[in-house]
Amino acid sequence: MELRITMPSRWLDLTAKQLLYVSRLFLMNYDTTKFLVKAFLFISGLKLQFDRDPEPDGARWFTHKSVKKPFLLDPDQVSEMAKSCEFLLSPDEVNPIRWIGFARSRQYRLYNATFEEYLMAENYYFAYIETKKDEHLDNLIACLYRRPWHWWNAAKIQKRALQFRNVDSAVKNSVFMWYIGFRTYVPKRCKTLFKSKGSGKKRRPFNPREYINGMIHQLNNGDITITDKLLKQSVWDALDELEQRAIDFEMAN
Repeated sequence: MELRITMPSRWLDLTAKQLLYVSRLFLMNYDTTKFLVKAFLFISGLKLQFDRDPEPDGARWFTHKSVKKPFLLDPDQVSEMAKSCEFLLSPDEVNPIRWIGFARSRQYRLYNATFEEYLMAENYYFAYIETKKDEHLDNLIACLYRRPWHWWNAAKIQKRALQFRNVDSAVKNSVFMWYIGFRTYVPKRCKTLFKSKGSGKKRRPFNPREYINGMIHQLNNGDITITDKLLKQSVWDALDELEQRAIDFEMAN
């Protein structure tokens, strides 16, 4: 028997169907071992034969498209193979589910998003982290998804969020995981801007509003008359400019 299984090695390689399944697993709160085994069986295409009893030594019968006949695998073999899914335990960049109803996702690194879209997404991300209220997750989704024929309008976010209220929780969670993955990329590109400031006793508690307003203030140099123009620019134009300013400040001090 030659079992041929091709497994992804990063979040970006997951198909939309695999991402949705993994998202659902996270919502089930399985322990790590059970989570990895379930994820592996689904992604690998291994099928457990429930109609056949286990062998005396605990081995179970499986099928796979690369093998013509059912075959035996013991629990230790399955657990060992399931380690190939350990990358799922660490957040990383995700290709989002492309469509939720008629709403289409932004590019996975938000290259086609404005600075305002990013800041509003950050606001609702922190609100959801803090409260775990679905309304904030719906608002986050409304920042990241919209109908292709609609222009961005920050004033309509909460109204548009209502269309996501009854979306499958696993789909919503996949969007949340996408945004977590996006946030792991940002400090890799803007290393100085997002450099850790340490954790001394005098460090102030993190305040999302101050964090967001601080980025705007850095860009407009205190001139609020140009804020609207800044918000309409590409998110990466804004972040790259902030990164350069952080580098210049570091070098000057």
